[in-house]
Amino acid sequence: MEFTTQILHLLALAVAPGIFFLWLFWVRDKYEREPARLLLATFFLGALYILPTLILENLGSIIVPGPEEGANIIHVVAYYFVVIAFVEESMKLLAVRVKAYRSREFNEVMDGIVYSCAAALGFATVENILYVTQRGIEVGVLRAVLSVPGHALDSGMFGFFLGLAKFRERGGSGITFSGLLLATVFHGLWDTFLALDLFLMALPIYGLQWIIVAAMMRKALSLSPFKQRAIPLIIPIVTQKLGGACPTCSNPLTYRHQSLRWYCPTCKRYVDRPVVMGVPQPGMFGGAKTHHPPPLQIGPKPRPAAKYCINCGSAIPEDSKYCQRCGARQT
Repeated sequence: MEFTTQILHLLALAVAPGIFFLWLFWVRDKYEREPARLLLATFFLGALYILPTLILENLGSIIVPGPEEGANIIHVVAYYFVVIAFVEESMKLLAVRVKAYRSREFNEVMDGIVYSCAAALGFATVENILYVTQRGIEVGVLRAVLSVPGHALDSGMFGFFLGLAKFRERGGSGITFSGLLLATVFHGLWDTFLALDLFLMALPIYGLQWIIVAAMMRKALSLSPFKQRAIPLIIPIVTQKLGGACPTCSNPLTYRHQSLRWYCPTCKRYVDRPVVMGVPQPGMFGGAKTHHPPPLQIGPKPRPAAKYCINCGSAIPEDSKYCQRCGARQT
């Protein structure tokens, strides 16, 4: 009975960090959070991909054997950068590409970070179970604050580039590969320093990763097409009470709560600046039109675009092959 209880405690210690950091990265996607179903599917795909990873690492060890004590630095670097770091990051990238990347839910740059972290945390959770059940609570505590989030940080780096690549007409593969190399470098440095018993040199690498990924997340959120509609909704609420009209056809609008936007059924498009019904407009009662300031612009001023989404009509960059708002592919 005591043995069973101990195993359950170790399993809880091994699994809890992955779940916590999955939640942490998910809530950071504050403008349009990803559906739990797809997020968990990516998490479990990352866990599943540890099997081909182990196979590839064993095959790679035939070419570059694991370094023994006293091995030269070149041997250590080659093994931990190529056989371990590059293989693991490639498998985690594949776990994202196989499902989440193809989904219409992957519709902004931030999603690349969130889904990549989810795959990495699934991978790290299985790895954590193997380590903790064999080596005990002390190892579990250390891995909970270092190795598990470290996997997420590595993959969050290539996730940012993956998110950028999806919305580029050309050069997406090169952008993704650049992110993969960056993740490999940081992963390889961490493993190499630990293998050489240089833990104090590894810690600054870990801290730098938090800074870089935090900056990437801020940048990704600033690029979010959903940022505008996540501003406090006082103007939509006021407009909702009085009724909104389309500025093009003057017909009533419907307010879609799921997307938090006004929609014109007549023009079949979303309207960002509805006319507030019941509020006098310039020249409504005759006489000369007086000058009125333009309507309040909520959020950043949208950049001019050369084309519009064929599905929802949103403005998109000329070189985009997907709409960042609805995820539709542009033909």
